[in-house]
Amino acid sequence: MTTPEYAPRLRARREVEEALAHDAAERGWDREVERHRCTSERIERLLADLSQPINAAAEEDGSSA
Repeated sequence: MTTPEYAPRLRARREVEEALAHDAAERGWDREVERHRCTSERIERLLADLSQPINAAAEEDGSSA
């Protein structure tokens, strides 16, 4: 079971997935782009389920993004 304490690690993983999706897009690897974006979206849903912001800046501001 994932808890809110795990949110920083989820955010970090999401950033990695977004970077990998961007790199794959630049290389024209459409299937890899889709795979990384799906993982990123799943992480976003986990964060939403935990009532946690998607990015660390929103957490520091006290807002939810």
